[in-house]
Amino acid sequence: MKAFTISLALAGAIAASAAGADTIRATSGFGPAHVLATAMYPEIDARLQEFTNGAWNLSDTPSGLVAPNEMSTALRDGVSEMGGLLLPYFPADYPESALPSEVSFLGSSNAVVSAAVTEYLATCAECQAEFNGNGQVYLASDATPAYNLLTMKPVRSTADLKGLRVRTGAPLYAAFIEQQGGIPVQMPSSELFESLSSGVIDGTFSANHEIVANRLGDVVKYVTEIEEGVFNGAATGTASALLWSRMSPEDRAALARATQYGIGQAMAVFHRDAEAARETAGLEFIPADDTLKAAKEAFNAEYLAGAAARLEERGVTDAQAKIDRYTALIEKWEGLITPDMTPEEMGQVRYDEIFGKLDMASYGQQ
Repeated sequence: MKAFTISLALAGAIAASAAGADTIRATSGFGPAHVLATAMYPEIDARLQEFTNGAWNLSDTPSGLVAPNEMSTALRDGVSEMGGLLLPYFPADYPESALPSEVSFLGSSNAVVSAAVTEYLATCAECQAEFNGNGQVYLASDATPAYNLLTMKPVRSTADLKGLRVRTGAPLYAAFIEQQGGIPVQMPSSELFESLSSGVIDGTFSANHEIVANRLGDVVKYVTEIEEGVFNGAATGTASALLWSRMSPEDRAALARATQYGIGQAMAVFHRDAEAARETAGLEFIPADDTLKAAKEAFNAEYLAGAAARLEERGVTDAQAKIDRYTALIEKWEGLITPDMTPEEMGQVRYDEIFGKLDMASYGQQ
């Protein structure tokens, strides 16, 4: 995927007009080295200035102002006006919106999954009610590259997972590890490096980009390429309703469009870092053997069959119909996203297919 850069002339014009801009106070929230801080939010800022002729800009505080587990109330109260919201941190508040996370192994790429999740949440009345009830306006979700086993000891078959302590970031991954005889461990991603270094855990179920972005290549020795879905539970483009209420429909559309461009840029950096991880010295990449492939296939079929019942238990209504709608959106975006798409092209098609079809005068209103 080719990275898109703004021309020097355009960047100069943006800088000149930004002096009198209305500034959105954002908190990407996962540290200055995270893709949100290095790629997504800078692109949103640049595009927002471009699309509003300098009337609006965005200033990001990557960490320190609001912790990820504080983001929901921070957006509600206007402490931050835009931020990355991790839905699994707030399961009671977003049961409907978390539905795509329950079937995160669907889809051929993170770009496809990200677009399908975004369209699903933006056009789901129950999901919109959850965001509205928390004083927020949903604008986008990202999705990581495929999840693999990043470990201190080699995992060459399911037998090697028995007794292994593996950090998992969602119930789906915990269930898979447990089914293979491993021990799932819950902890924030910020604790991964230290926990791996000290032997508290033997590995993590994570995407390859973490090897570069969070320096995990300094501690893990093996990557078993099981490719068990993605993490798609982050509403990384979520605005405060207080901000939304003081924006015109045209400015709202500009922010929605700029956010899709930001996601496009994030997808490019995820891809870049995942590829760069393969050049890490001393790291062995292990293809999944037949036992791991069979275990994954059997687990996914069983997990998908039980997804509707689990969701209904959490309060989701008509869960199977909603899973079917999400599955249809995956299929739609499989036909729209192409491997050679630039970040700009991806951002524009996301906007055209999702927010460009919504009424910005009423979207996000209770």
